Amino acid sequence: MLRAFAGVPVRVVAGVGALGVVLVGAAPMAFASVSRTADPITAQALAGTSGQPDTPAPGFTLTSQDGRQVSLAGLRGKVVLLTFLDPVCTTDCPLIAQEMRSADTMLGAKASNTELVAVVANPTYISTAYTRAFTSQENLSQVPNWLFLTGSLTQLADVWHHYGIEVEDLPAGAMAAHNDLAFVISADGKVQQEISDDPGPGTPATTSSFASLMADSVLQSMSKS
Repeated sequence: MLRAFAGVPVRVVAGVGALGVVLVGAAPMAFASVSRTADPITAQALAGTSGQPDTPAPGFTLTSQDGRQVSLAGLRGKVVLLTFLDPVCTTDCPLIAQEMRSADTMLGAKASNTELVAVVANPTYISTAYTRAFTSQENLSQVPNWLFLTGSLTQLADVWHHYGIEVEDLPAGAMAAHNDLAFVISADGKVQQEISDDPGPGTPATTSSFASLMADSVLQSMSKS
């Protein structure tokens, strides 16, 4: 589901739009408004856009998978595709990471003006050892604009709160329950669009549609600059 913001606080809009939830030992819930089998053109037509004013993206400073301090303010000048991933997830999160990688490929030369940013969405597995392992597992180490950020639980909880991300440990499993959302943040630091990035079963049609939605959202942001 693609939505454009119109002056509404990010945490409010994100909370209302939080649709995808990862469940341990079960298939991901699938409540995305755009059909999983819809082709990119159909998905974009259903999504719609808005030219109304954007909202400032809540700032944060966290640690990358290679131990660097990264702030959202420090990424100004580039469009940021921001999402929240559980580094030990075995269902949605690896698929979402690959969707982001595919979107980056679709951007071609313009990918150099884009940052793919994931923030840890698990209250237990928050060390850089897990973000490095996930990055390696998903073959993202060679993607120069990929950042998987983490921090203390207090820091992460603050970011979750401001972006409307609900994260909860579930019993009898390492994974956490969390809503699947991505945000397109403009080069001047404003949230322009929200995407429900629950990719469903990961079919070729799904991969094409969601990666295209993300890539097109980034291009829309660049065109407004």
